[in-house]
Amino acid sequence: MATKKTRASGAEGLDVRGIALREDPQIYLAAIQGPWLLDHSTPSWRIDDPQMGFQRIVKEQRAREIARTVLDTHRTFPNAITLATKAKSFSIDANLLKLPPKAKFLVVDGQHRLWAQHYSHVVGIYPCIIHMDRTEQQMAELFLEINDNQKKVPSSLRWDLVRLVRQGDRGTVMTADIVYELAERKDSPFADVGIDLTGEKKDLTIKQGSLAPEIKTLISRRLKRKPAEFDEYVDLLIRFFVAIRSLDPEGWGSTDSTFFKARVLRALLRVLSDIMIKMPMDKLTTDQLRGMLSRIDKSTLSEEAVRKAQGSAGVQDLYVQMRKQVLGDADE
Repeated sequence: MATKKTRASGAEGLDVRGIALREDPQIYLAAIQGPWLLDHSTPSWRIDDPQMGFQRIVKEQRAREIARTVLDTHRTFPNAITLATKAKSFSIDANLLKLPPKAKFLVVDGQHRLWAQHYSHVVGIYPCIIHMDRTEQQMAELFLEINDNQKKVPSSLRWDLVRLVRQGDRGTVMTADIVYELAERKDSPFADVGIDLTGEKKDLTIKQGSLAPEIKTLISRRLKRKPAEFDEYVDLLIRFFVAIRSLDPEGWGSTDSTFFKARVLRALLRVLSDIMIKMPMDKLTTDQLRGMLSRIDKSTLSEEAVRKAQGSAGVQDLYVQMRKQVLGDADE
């Protein structure tokens, strides 16, 4: 298939060769020029700047390699890019699909192939499967269906999609909602410093993908013993992180802080899980938690010690040390 035009401005519509694969909702197969498609695509509906979004999600070296070996040599792509849009349908007549000037697509699969166009002067023709009339939740479902088992999906983005799709067991879905509340609630200590919910905001230190697994473990452990309501978990975790912030209020939000590090917070969440076994949730006030956490020897969390705490084993070492300091014993 070939496009009717050789190049088009992003501000213009585009007529391309295409066919309708199915109806209700419509799915089209079309061949679209790379420059036009880049101007009308985003890697995530949750970011304001599509170009910056691509730069954050894709690996530049991989995209440049595709540009060099495929586009620059005038080869064709062997498989289609998967797109989704909120538009209900596009006009199609005699296998000519009319793409309107304001068309906007989410790139569900094929981000590197499309971003390769950014690094090539050769106009690529991209085979595209276009899913029409999709809500953000349906786009998230489609994304998970295609990408869930591939390593390229950032863990933070997967957790964010879980929240939209409501896919998983009770603990998983509740965890995704809790992290979102921690990021958004005004009384949360993360309200000003932020949590990167999708893995796209490289300037944010704390990622959803770091906190969520520990919070899920805490919740799952609690659900087996004495379940609590969603708001109770959120309120407790806000009190907990407020207590941590109070140990170094000036440093909160900075990587120079003793406590504002993903590995330290992960280890502290494990300590909290143990505290919850020993004390009722409603007794764990901010002052109570502050008093317990103030027993931590900060030298335990020196830059050298935290640097050595790589991976799960390193976090476990930090947890064991702090648990003994906070609770006075080495084992549960």
